[in-house]
Amino acid sequence: MIIVIGAMKEELEKINKHKDTLIIQTGVGKVNASMKLTQVLMEHQVDAIYNVGFAGASKHYEIGDVILISDAMYHDFDLTFFGYEKGQVPHYPQKFISNKTIMNQIKRKIEKIKTGSLYTGDYFMTKSVDLPYIVDMEGAALYQVAYAFKIPMVSIKIVSDIVGMDDHYKQYKKFESSVGANLINEIYQKLFKE
Repeated sequence: MIIVIGAMKEELEKINKHKDTLIIQTGVGKVNASMKLTQVLMEHQVDAIYNVGFAGASKHYEIGDVILISDAMYHDFDLTFFGYEKGQVPHYPQKFISNKTIMNQIKRKIEKIKTGSLYTGDYFMTKSVDLPYIVDMEGAALYQVAYAFKIPMVSIKIVSDIVGMDDHYKQYKKFESSVGANLINEIYQKLFKE
């Protein structure tokens, strides 16, 4: 079985489900995401995890871009004082890497997909940083659970807002209410159509 997992109803509500996938909504934030995915993995035999959803991005991207996540880490976790890398949880790698085999399959099915690094934290980012990045509030936590359970995982994010843009809240809500869920369903259909 394949899990397709996202945080919000607004991301998943338009998905026209195929039979061999389980659609899971976690709720917003790292703890909600971790709890829900762990529960599902304890109850089901899972072959792969696909995280889908909206994400903020640096100015290097545009609203509506489809991003295949190459790696994910936390931007709000810091034990560098104790010798760990920024974002690294003890006993885990600094970055969680997407499954290369599944990534290659996705690249063949979705034209013009871009790649990027995902940074996860428990706050909605509004201050711009110069490096190219994608930001969300769940992804790295899902990768951490998948890593612990040894289940291959990938993540596909739709850029919903550019961090630091004018009318940030208004622009995000416009994307969320108008095109976001339809784009996720289009991606889902390309990945899982029979």
